[in-house]
Formats: sequence, C-alpha cells, structure tokens
Amino acid sequence: MTGRYVRLRGLERATPYGYSLYSFKVYGGEPAPASTTRTNLALNHPAYSNYYQHNGNSPAYVTDGGWPANLKDDASRWSSDWNADRWVSVDLGATSTISTVDLYWESAYAVDYLLQVSDDNSTWRTVYEPSAADIAARRANVQAPADATGRHDTVTLPQPVTGRYVRMLGKERRSFYNPAPYTAQFGYSLYEFQVWGTGGSAAAAYPALPGDQSGTYQTTFFDDFTSAALDRSKWRVVRTGTEMGSVNGESQAYVDSTNNVRTQNGELILAAKYCKGCTQAGGGTYDFTSGRIDTHTHYDFTYGRVSARMKLPVGDGFWPAFWLLGSNVDDPSVSWPASGETDIMENIGYPTWTSTALHGPGYSADGNIGARQTYPNGGTADQWHTYAVEWTPTAMRFYVDDSLVQETTRNKLESTRGAWVFDHNQYVILNLALGGAYPAGWNQATTPYWGLPQSSVDKVAGGGVQAEVDWVRVEQKR
Repeated sequence: MTGRYVRLRGLERATPYGYSLYSFKVYGGEPAPASTTRTNLALNHPAYSNYYQHNGNSPAYVTDGGWPANLKDDASRWSSDWNADRWVSVDLGATSTISTVDLYWESAYAVDYLLQVSDDNSTWRTVYEPSAADIAARRANVQAPADATGRHDTVTLPQPVTGRYVRMLGKERRSFYNPAPYTAQFGYSLYEFQVWGTGGSAAAAYPALPGDQSGTYQTTFFDDFTSAALDRSKWRVVRTGTEMGSVNGESQAYVDSTNNVRTQNGELILAAKYCKGCTQAGGGTYDFTSGRIDTHTHYDFTYGRVSARMKLPVGDGFWPAFWLLGSNVDDPSVSWPASGETDIMENIGYPTWTSTALHGPGYSADGNIGARQTYPNGGTADQWHTYAVEWTPTAMRFYVDDSLVQETTRNKLESTRGAWVFDHNQYVILNLALGGAYPAGWNQATTPYWGLPQSSVDKVAGGGVQAEVDWVRVEQKR
C-alpha cells in the first residue's frame, strides 16, 4: 500500500495504565527502477529466505537501506535459525548485469558462503566463494558474543554476470567463545544485501498469498479401529531409540507391544505401564512404557480437516496428544520447529481443559501460538469428545466438539510472529506421554519424576491409565 501518514490507534489497553511504546518504525519504499547506470538494484526489492527466526528478523529487512555504523547494534536485520544451510535472496525484478555485491553482516556472519545468481529462482549459478585463506581467517576470529562485531564484505566479481535473482547461501556459521569451555554458533545475521549493477525493474513485488481451496471435503483417510489388530498399512508404531529419541524430559519409552498399543472393542488403546528399571531403549533405562503411532510414510498430506473422537486419562502428568508434524522434520537442514507442528489436542491430566497450539520458527515451545479451552458443552476429559483442526492455505481453525476454540490466520501469524511453515506435508500422530516439560510447568512436580507425582505413578502401576480413540478421519477438498 502507499501513503504519506501512518498511525497506530489504540483500541484496548493491556493494563490499567496508558499505552507505552518504545519505537514506531515504518519500513517500505518504492522499488528502485530499472537503471542504465550503476546503482544498488536490490534497494526496497523483495527478499526471501528459507528460514528465519521470527517476524522481527524477516528477510525483508536486508533491502531496506539501513545498517548500524558499528555493525553491532540490534538494527533491522535478517537472522536465520541455528543451521548452516540457510540462504537469503533478492528479486531484482528483471534480468540485470551485476558487478558487485555488498554484505553488511552483524557479528553472526558466515565463515563460508556462496553468492549465486538465477534467471528463474530455481537453477542457481555460483559466482563467488571466499578464498581458503579468507575462510581460515574468518574461522579463526572467535570472540564472546558481547565482544564480537560484524563485518562488511565487498565482493567485486571477476567479471559481470547476468541474472534476476541473487542469493547468499551459507555454508558455515561463525563460532563464538561463549564462554569457555565450549564454542557456540548462532544463525546467520545480515543487516543489508546490496547488489550493484544495471538493469532490474520497479515491477518486482512479493507474490500474493494463496487463496482458499475450492471443492468439497471428501474423506481421504479413516480408521475406526474395528480390525483385530492395528492396521499397519495405515499406521507406524514409533519406538524410542529407533524412530525417535527421548524428548521433552518425558519418563516413558515408546515400545511396540500390544500391552501398550492395541485395538479393543472397536477402539485404539494407548496404555501406560510401570515396571521399575525394566525397559532398555535408546541407550537409556525406563520405568514406564507407553504407546505412540503415526501415519508417516503411510499417509502424509497437505491441507484438510483432521478429527478424532477420544477419551483421555485424568491424573497429573498424563500427557495424551493428537497432533500433526511436518514430514520434513527428520531432514537435518530443516528439523523442528522449522518443520511446523500442529497440536490439535493436548491434555496434561487436568479434567476440565485441553489445549491447542502451532509451533514454528519464532513461535515454538513455551512461545507457541496456542489456546486453552474448556469443553463447550460441559463434560470432562475422561469422557468422549471430538477434537479437530481445519488446515487451509490461509488459516488454522481448531475445534472441540464442533465449537471453534482457536483460529490463527496466515496473515496474522506472518505479520506478528514469523514464517508460515504449514504449506507442505504433515502426518498424524497419536501418543500418550508421561511427565515432562509441559506437565511440569503446571503441576510443578519434580519427584519422583519430572512432571509426574507419586499419585500418578501409583495410578499407572495400578493399571488402566490409557488414552482411547474411537476413530480418526482426514478430509480434503477435491
């Protein structure tokens, strides 16, 4: 949009006091036009990255024309997550002739990186990489984060190159003495990305967000668990130490046993069992076993309405969940939370409420985008209820017993928190965990297990602690 004046108008205060705002910055500007003389073709042009930490460090900031003189202050910048294989790119709008690139780095600069150009934003040609001596010098510059500063790289290409898109592809992150005895690495952090040359176009613009899908919902996955055993053409039984490691400080090992995962009377049963020191898994010893299944490698999908009818165990630290996880979570260049996670239902043993949440880069773990909800029509968690999410290209809408309990739109998420990472395949997960970070944050139990008090241990030992699932359904528009 265009305009001369921008204002923030308060509608509701967060406290009984007045509004208090440290800074009000407005970023934008007209894209630089096609140039017949050498100029910064990237200024105010669209910028992209594969991952970034949160909305305050989005790639849009690398073409806004600003950077601090000391290359240290927390000014507008792009910041990746903590992985080496990360890139930031600029769309010049049209084929350009490029001679020089300037990179204004914050202290978390790349030790090794590639500068690449492309005509189609798909096939990339490498036009520059630092020399071995330069890489060695950058690698040797290890400082505590508080003492470290950034650097300004001016890259003059051996000869001009042509292309519409230019990107910096990181290969190795800088190390910090943080302090002894170990070395820490953060993501890449870049204040400004300048591309000098001729050409370009003022027509460069961010593409429009996708619209909602047409068609009507049709069932594409369904299981009512009426078969004599779990249908392994639909479900994978997940095991601690094989398909996954121990997570979240939970106390159970997931095992493939009918004691923990079975069908019974037309229901899926995920049962918790206790036996002191009886289970070896993934190099650890566990006093509890439980069940976890998912559809990964059998049914992964993008967009749809996902629902299940469930009955949950009640007791401090019992942690059943019905959720979706990005299918690329095991790719080390992606990992969690950049894979995306959609928590349709989590319960940590309280009878009157459950929770929903979205996790992604910049909004994960305790900083997730979530909500707590009581049962709209009354009842408790140990009764039958239906939990669902409608996942579209533009929003996530969560339901309990057909009542909307959380709605998060893509527009709002990307404008306030970070990247929308829910436009690729996810898969369905059902599990029953015991203790761990989320329950402990509420019940404050530290003994005999984190998040799992003795009263709940006694319940597991006595038998009958289980999550029951009547059916699971996925519907997609066709």
